[in-house]
Amino acid sequence: MPMVSTLKKNMASHMAPPEPGLDAETLIARAVALRGALLEGQADAEARGTYSPQMHKAFEEAGFYRTLQPRRYGGYEFDVPTFARMIMEVARGCPGSAWCLALSSGHALNVAQLFGERAQTEAFGVDGHFAAAARAIPSGTATRTDGGWRLEGTWDYCSGVPYSTHVMVGVRILEEGEAPQAGVALVPRSEWKMLDNWGDFIGMRASGSNSVEMHNAWIPEHFLVREDFFAPNISQGTEGARLHGNPMYAGGTLGFFQTEISSIMVGVGYAALDEYENIIRARKSFGPNAVLQSQHPDHQRPYGIALGKLEAARHAVVGAAQEYMDMARLSMEGKRTYLRSDDQRLQAGLQHAAQLSFEAVDMLYRASATSAGAKNGTRMQRYFRDISMARTNPGLQFELKAADLARQLFAERDQREGSNQP
Repeated sequence: MPMVSTLKKNMASHMAPPEPGLDAETLIARAVALRGALLEGQADAEARGTYSPQMHKAFEEAGFYRTLQPRRYGGYEFDVPTFARMIMEVARGCPGSAWCLALSSGHALNVAQLFGERAQTEAFGVDGHFAAAARAIPSGTATRTDGGWRLEGTWDYCSGVPYSTHVMVGVRILEEGEAPQAGVALVPRSEWKMLDNWGDFIGMRASGSNSVEMHNAWIPEHFLVREDFFAPNISQGTEGARLHGNPMYAGGTLGFFQTEISSIMVGVGYAALDEYENIIRARKSFGPNAVLQSQHPDHQRPYGIALGKLEAARHAVVGAAQEYMDMARLSMEGKRTYLRSDDQRLQAGLQHAAQLSFEAVDMLYRASATSAGAKNGTRMQRYFRDISMARTNPGLQFELKAADLARQLFAERDQREGSNQP
């Protein structure tokens, strides 16, 4: 049977957020305040495959899920730099939990960007709580049926799905007499099944990256858009920019998707730095004149080098997030076109920010010694495992994306030069 909308007919067109006066710095401070509980819950989150219902409630009450959600639908509509900083702080407490949170809460931006008013009103719902895992690879099909679309397929690695109210998935649109087209479907939880197939990996076990399965699922017409999730057509503006008047919803997707992941990676680096400091403050150096390792230059040096790398990475991520906002604003104002190569440039810089964090964690892992760094159950081992898992993510394979970036830049430049020919 078709999904029955839960939208109340007399729902107001605008919905106030739970705390209308909440500001960005308070939101980030709440993430810092949760660090102790996140650290304490790391092992249990790994065993569970995601953070606890209690932590989900804490995230909800802190406003994290609403960070990028439009204000007219009960969100706070902060900017992408605020989201990046908040996720870094959560990751500093538990990397896997931050991955799960970022890749469910962050996609409110993409719903607000790509979908029309009717779909947004229904998706964000009567109470404004929304979270959506996303899988851009078109691992299933959408076939037209009366009043909507039937969906079939299985989408793997849907990070953040345990607490998601919806999923956003890439689909192949099948219509009689037409070639398959790319599409993005927004699917409420009632129409899909989360598979119990996450956790048997080296790291990021708390990320809730389960697969989603759909058989004869149904969504209404307005819950599907004919766009390539990796490269939506934003040249003429977006539904969200027109609806909300906010350029944050006018940008591309690659730069934003990479911001999600690289923010987590920077947070992992700082988590490892915190743990390394705990280790060297508790252990003594070798030799007849033993001192605390924290007082010895051989142990201070890795700390200082790692901190420098992480500071560079942090600035790179926040800077890229701000550039995303600036380019989207200029595009919305008609002053500059947000190009495909712009999105790829942002992605490339963010990939190298993550690489700096990988280098920092690797250094700290080696410097912390076997018993403190490699033993099962230690936090340093967990952080090393988490970045080892993260490095397999396609979005962090900068070598694979480098030629695409150069090719796109050269093609755009050739086109501009060609258009100037008499």
